[in-house]
Amino acid sequence: MTVNAVMLAGGKNRAEMRALTGVENRALTMLGTRSMLDYVATALDQSPSVGQVFVVGDVPQSSRYTRITGGATLIENLLAGLNAASSGGSSERILVSTSDIPFLTPESIEDFVRQGLASGADLCCSYVSLTNCLAKYPEMKRTAVKLREGRFTLGNLMLVNPVPLLTHPEIIEAAYAARKSPMQVAKLLGFGLLGRLLLAQTVSPSVLPVATLEQAVSRLLGGIRAVAILSAYSEIGTDVDKPEDVVIARRLLGEA
Repeated sequence: MTVNAVMLAGGKNRAEMRALTGVENRALTMLGTRSMLDYVATALDQSPSVGQVFVVGDVPQSSRYTRITGGATLIENLLAGLNAASSGGSSERILVSTSDIPFLTPESIEDFVRQGLASGADLCCSYVSLTNCLAKYPEMKRTAVKLREGRFTLGNLMLVNPVPLLTHPEIIEAAYAARKSPMQVAKLLGFGLLGRLLLAQTVSPSVLPVATLEQAVSRLLGGIRAVAILSAYSEIGTDVDKPEDVVIARRLLGEA
């Protein structure tokens, strides 16, 4: 089974990134002779399980993908991409990727898609062991959360069933709108979960297993089944969004 893919390429560089890279669109950040957009598009194009690729953002046209005009927010871009990728019912599940993961490989994509399809879930989020990330990319700092099973960083791939999200976009829009308000997040996820999250980071990680977070996200999204897919591929969790990341990525990719 093949899945269509949506790459979100509308993110803007902050001032310090613009000063270093000379571009506003993060996806167009050059790592030597190639942009991050090119690295990710190449990995998607070379993945046997990926069918059509749709890129949402102000980027150059390419024979490897279809460019889609986005909106003013991340959610508007996501919904525009899902609409395009699911047109005609050609893909029961859609792979969603950010455009700032230049280390992405076809192997890492294949592994994630395989696990996601096998789960049968409506929403599959990727996550990666912090130990694996530091072992492969020791210079690149990652934000991690402590859970019962270990310390993990969120990945940059999702596999989604587009039907519930496109049928009820207000669910994901409400979650996105609440992201900067702790009180709103607490109302959506529940104060009990936030308390356990705080305890897990400061006292004992054992109070918060991955399954509890999966259940909370499922409730947040109106009852659709959400699961977390553990990837052994650090490439999925290693995004380039800070000036120091760009410097390291250029060196590691041999494009300095």
